Amino acid sequence: MDKNTRDQILILTLGVLIGASGYLANSLFLWNASVNKEKSDIAEGLYLDVSSLEDSLVAADQEFLANPGDKYIFVQSTPLYSENGLYFAYQRDIPKLDRKVAQDTFTFYNHLLSAERDRNNIYEIQREGDLRDLTTAERRRQQILTQNVAHEVNISVSLLPPLEQELGAAT
Repeated sequence: MDKNTRDQILILTLGVLIGASGYLANSLFLWNASVNKEKSDIAEGLYLDVSSLEDSLVAADQEFLANPGDKYIFVQSTPLYSENGLYFAYQRDIPKLDRKVAQDTFTFYNHLLSAERDRNNIYEIQREGDLRDLTTAERRRQQILTQNVAHEVNISVSLLPPLEQELGAAT
């Protein structure tokens, strides 16, 4: 093989390697941008969801603080968190966020959903009371569930500001 052919093969090989390296670098850059955009979109959606809950949770927390004791029964037909909330849509995507943000998000929604479950149980017992007189045990169960809801809502409200800040920074 003569020197001219060898030089042309070398130049062609170098061109292919440089082109492939550029393509790979560009692909990695676009993939990274896509992943960051997805994380940002998840954080923004959760931020909007958490922000929309703030007023109702603070109001519920204030109601609990205004009615201390174990005799108060919290009966509310409106859910604290809808079963169609964004959390359920993003639940599988939350681990894609920063570890601390994901952990704090799961903690917040865990407390909120616990409060919602207990609120729903109180409401269902009350609906039974519309048909017949509630037993002492049912009333006591409502009181205990109300205390649980108050506790979980209070924790949720205390977690709101730092979570909003973390989600806002992740957008």
